[in-house]
Amino acid sequence: MRKNPGFAIALAICVLAAAVVIGNRGIPVVHAQNKGCDATSLAGAYGYSLNGYVYDNYGYVYMIGAAGRLVSDGNGNLTGADTYSFDGTIVKRQYTGTYTMNADCTGSVTLTPSSGSATHADIVAVNNAKEVNLVQTDTGFILTGVLKQQSQ
Repeated sequence: MRKNPGFAIALAICVLAAAVVIGNRGIPVVHAQNKGCDATSLAGAYGYSLNGYVYDNYGYVYMIGAAGRLVSDGNGNLTGADTYSFDGTIVKRQYTGTYTMNADCTGSVTLTPSSGSATHADIVAVNNAKEVNLVQTDTGFILTGVLKQQSQ
């Protein structure tokens, strides 16, 4: 029996095209705000969750996560508290911090807990700053999260 390589290639291309079309339907796309941002865009209370892991100097991996609440004054200052899990060790923290917000709705955050070292992250405000996506930028940390504005 002779095989038709042209048919096999055409079938493979059709299957790949169908997978791309069908697969792209469920992928959410996050866009920064269109109207522009400044420090006042990030004002009020936000609840959040963070998930990820960290490497130490020896290459060991530790799971980390947190859930908490922060309050922004709209002038670049933050206060907050969370429950933080470092590889299963639970710590309740309070912190203060600062942030910047650029016109394109990206920015940065520095949080300083009452005990421990400062945490640095990059952020992007979406949906009129009702949500803020975050990624920690400190070496060895792979931590992401979403802050959601509280309406209370």
